[in-house]
Amino acid sequence: MLLSRAQGRAVVDLATAETIGTVAACTVAPSPSRISGLRLKTRGRGHHSLHWEDVQSFGPDAVSIEEADRIRDEKDMDTGDHAHAVHDPVGKAVLTETGLEKGTVMDVEFDEQSGRVAHLLTGEEQIPGDHLIGVGSYAVVVTAPQ
Repeated sequence: MLLSRAQGRAVVDLATAETIGTVAACTVAPSPSRISGLRLKTRGRGHHSLHWEDVQSFGPDAVSIEEADRIRDEKDMDTGDHAHAVHDPVGKAVLTETGLEKGTVMDVEFDEQSGRVAHLLTGEEQIPGDHLIGVGSYAVVVTAPQ
């Protein structure tokens, strides 16, 4: 699934059957490359994230979670937490470990069941998820081509 297709999908609390927010973006962690969190658009102010482990299911119409208290306010999260906004790859430059620029991340292709990142998509290429080394505030770093 492409992140761009998941954006706007409702996030539903199974305990109350209420919509808590919608998927706005994702965060990514390396080794192995996976979705580490979902960034949510919620009512009110602030930015909120949900750890991937707290996702009960990622269905075609909604993302379900067991309890709304699993959602975290990003201002209360440490930047070292892979669900923090700093680990959102979309819009960031892609650099190889040797300093070669490979474009900008436009989208993320992932498995909605496991959260495994299949590819990082730039305007020029699909970079395999297992090439991901890290995601920071400025760039996404991937292994250099052999």
